[in-house]
Amino acid sequence: MESMLGRGIAVLIAISFVLSLVFGFLAELVTNIVCGARPEADNMFSGLWLAITGDTAVYAAPAGCALPVIGIRIVDLVAVLLVIALAILGLIAYRRYKESDQAFVADLRSRMGFAEASEIRQYLSGKAVLRRARQLRPDIARPKPTDVGWRVGRSRGTDVYVSIEDSVALEGPPRSGKGYRVLISAILDWSGPLITTSTTNDNLTATLRMRERRGQVHVFDPQGLSGVRHPLRVSPIAGCEDPLVAMQRGSAIVTGTALGASSTNGEWAQASGVVLGRLLHAAAVGNRPIEELYNWGTSPVLARKSAVSILRTDGASGWGDNLEATLAGDDKLVSSIWFGVQGAVAPLAVPKIRDALTPQPGDPVFDPEEFLAGANTLYLVGSRSGASAMGGFLGALLDDIVEVARLHALASPGSRLQHPLGLILDEIANMFRWGNLPQIMADGGGRGICTFVVLQALSQAETSWSRAEADTIWAAATAKVLLGGASHVGHLRDVEALLGTRQTKRTQRSWSTRESGHSTSEQHERLPLMSVDEIRRMPQNVGLLAYRNRRGVLLDLAGWDARRDAREIQSAKRATEQDQQTVFTETRRPAPRPVVDPEPEPEAAPEAVNEE
Repeated sequence: MESMLGRGIAVLIAISFVLSLVFGFLAELVTNIVCGARPEADNMFSGLWLAITGDTAVYAAPAGCALPVIGIRIVDLVAVLLVIALAILGLIAYRRYKESDQAFVADLRSRMGFAEASEIRQYLSGKAVLRRARQLRPDIARPKPTDVGWRVGRSRGTDVYVSIEDSVALEGPPRSGKGYRVLISAILDWSGPLITTSTTNDNLTATLRMRERRGQVHVFDPQGLSGVRHPLRVSPIAGCEDPLVAMQRGSAIVTGTALGASSTNGEWAQASGVVLGRLLHAAAVGNRPIEELYNWGTSPVLARKSAVSILRTDGASGWGDNLEATLAGDDKLVSSIWFGVQGAVAPLAVPKIRDALTPQPGDPVFDPEEFLAGANTLYLVGSRSGASAMGGFLGALLDDIVEVARLHALASPGSRLQHPLGLILDEIANMFRWGNLPQIMADGGGRGICTFVVLQALSQAETSWSRAEADTIWAAATAKVLLGGASHVGHLRDVEALLGTRQTKRTQRSWSTRESGHSTSEQHERLPLMSVDEIRRMPQNVGLLAYRNRRGVLLDLAGWDARRDAREIQSAKRATEQDQQTVFTETRRPAPRPVVDPEPEPEAAPEAVNEE
């Protein structure tokens, strides 16, 4: 108690001293302005005494001038009110700052446990990823960091890159800035062949014309969602003369449908894929149009009449008899299998989609071999919702290209593609279930197939893949980038554990009424580096990187409009938007009605003549 009393007295003395200096200065200032000379103070506390009591005896006024007491006290009052107002405003500003994102992020950066600048420079900088440039990009004499790494942000004054050998998983809820802050730049920077998926036009609009400067650009958009005037036409029948291609494509198309995404109907999806592969092979060797493939897929009777005979005469050995045996089986079994086949070919009922899957004479032919030879781009745009869901056909095209890339890698020196293939799979879970994704995430980087998968939440992956496959995708991502706003507590707890803990020191003081003085104790405890709530609260311009066995990295995320080439991107984006608006307007404009010549009016009957 005595120590507290002593401290209180010391504080009062300090305040009195400061106020005396301030009020003394104001008294001399006002008197000098009014009288032209300064008064003489009796002691150092004269200004404070005058302000409190108004007693002029503590000052000797200049000769021939009375001390302006009222003016001095008004100025003193104004000064006190101003100081109080400033203190209140300062307190409000401080409390607002303590509750702001800036204070929150500053607190995170001050914690021991995040990667320091030296660690980032050694393992995650541009120089770090360039160390393996000779092995990863032997085709480039002077590679840049973006040639051999994905740029995921900036931290502690250094651009942060992860190697293209690393599979990347970007997780962020809707409207968290995934495209604006990360994906658009990743698409623009990729210097090899690139396939990117999306259910919206945002990424395509911002990057289409910039990618055209690097190589050929293809847009596969059977549903007409992109607004591109001449999208790519790719036939699902092309190449199915090869039985292996037919089997792979049939399985891929069914896997990309709702039946393929079901974890409880895997055996029916597999059987449906086998049958669809037989039908694709029959259409290819029989040179039949896609309309006939649709008819076979919707009617087992038509398939038995036509497809079986084609397979027996021109198809792979035994395929006709196999399809015949399937169709002649139990009715319930056939209906269950054909349920998956019918769902896979259902989009072909839409004339616009059939047209998109039927290349016309003179249309450019998409060749995966040619595509992989340069910095070309393929945009896959579509959705698996609605009656015209195209997920299966989008997945089949992606499967074809990746399979060709895999074979090229196996035949290349070091079993690696000379021009690495980039896969930026935005909204992949909302488009189709790509069955090869877990495997590509696990071993694609070593073959030069570099995967950047984007999810709204890990639970979203579980709706398209099984829980085990979703866990494999997450575990195979050696670079995990998380954005704020997530709300799945279970997954956030896993991230909390992944980041590790930090050691904190807490000082406690206690006072005793029986004994004078106080005691001080220190407690050391380990807390999570970031709690579940703190991970959720990260602002949009901040991300979190968990990379291999390194410590967590706090990322500064800037939008693509902060790039050096932002003006060029903006100009190209505006031009693309104008083209899209024109296409959408033409598409929605009703067709003109045929002009029909009006029927001639009947001649009027002659008026009767009144003979009267």
